[in-house]
Amino acid sequence: MESGARADFTFDFCTRPSEISAITILTAVNRQLPLRSWIEIDFQRLESNVRSIKSALPAGVKYVCVVKADAYGHCMPHALVRFARGGADIFAVANLYEASRVREIIPDKPVLVLSPVLAAEMELVFDYGATPAVSSFAEAAAFSDLALARGKVLDVHIKLDTGMGRAGIWHERAVGEIRKILGLGGIRVAGIFSHLSSADEDEEYTRGQFDIFRRTVSHFDLSGMLVHLHNSAALRYVKVEPPFNAVRMGLLQYGINPFPDGEYAGIRLESVLSFKSRILAVSSRGPKRIATVAAGYADGVPSGFTDKARAIAGGAKCPILGNVGLDETAICVDGAGDVKVGDPVTFIGEQDGLEISLVDYSRWTRRIPWETMVAIPKRVGRVFK
Repeated sequence: MESGARADFTFDFCTRPSEISAITILTAVNRQLPLRSWIEIDFQRLESNVRSIKSALPAGVKYVCVVKADAYGHCMPHALVRFARGGADIFAVANLYEASRVREIIPDKPVLVLSPVLAAEMELVFDYGATPAVSSFAEAAAFSDLALARGKVLDVHIKLDTGMGRAGIWHERAVGEIRKILGLGGIRVAGIFSHLSSADEDEEYTRGQFDIFRRTVSHFDLSGMLVHLHNSAALRYVKVEPPFNAVRMGLLQYGINPFPDGEYAGIRLESVLSFKSRILAVSSRGPKRIATVAAGYADGVPSGFTDKARAIAGGAKCPILGNVGLDETAICVDGAGDVKVGDPVTFIGEQDGLEISLVDYSRWTRRIPWETMVAIPKRVGRVFK
């Protein structure tokens, strides 16, 4: 993007993709302004990632596309269109608000609500055409009563707790509870799943969760059900084979490969999100040349950087100095070229033939990649490609 580029459009964050152009800039004002800090989201790469992942999966395996938290900060309304084009079969969200946003844009694909639904929200499940996850017989029975009263049949997925320690039917009592749920009227068990607690870092524990899940579901006829436990990281060491017939993709589809090896290590992925800002001032402090950058912790640049943290400016990876301020960050540009006010600075992404990956940035900030993606607030501009 040119250093003097200005915002051409202003729109609400829920604007439909059809209402704006292919490259759009989100600003918080109703007039044109140069962008001080922004993220770039490459939707062509996003769609390509989905196609690559899906083509690598066994035939017939369903692609459950996780779009929680505004598609992990990738602007859900636009991302949904690209995910659908790429071949996503089902969308998964955290709550009914997110389900309603998906339903407005993608009316013809199932929307699975992964987290428990509050009692006050249950009626809305029918209005939004959502598929709730049920974590107890009592929850399933409540949906059953509502469905029977409406003369409808509601699809649900049963959630097991295989060691995550959050929502779900605890696996030691799951067989009996599932049998009772299967006997309810008004609902159809369309799927069964669980949540992995640490697939990206603890292979032994993850394999144990898979074993627990397999033993539990072996008591039932799974015909017509989606059976899913794999997340992006689990593809590294657990094959997608019966009883599993679906995968839930989050991190991988955004271009972040959590495994350098394994069966799916060869999937061609491209980074989707970049985070950039501009130099506000350049000055000397003793022997150092310091550039002040127009992004601080109010813009998603965390205050807890390690001493290895870098940002790209002037053709070099420049150390981030001192404490990050609310609105500004200081970098040392001694090793950079002739930097000046208004020049771009890259925290995540490519610039001047150099790259800082989202994984490296997250490591320097002591965050996990998921947190990094959702931590960039709305006051930071959005550039869509």
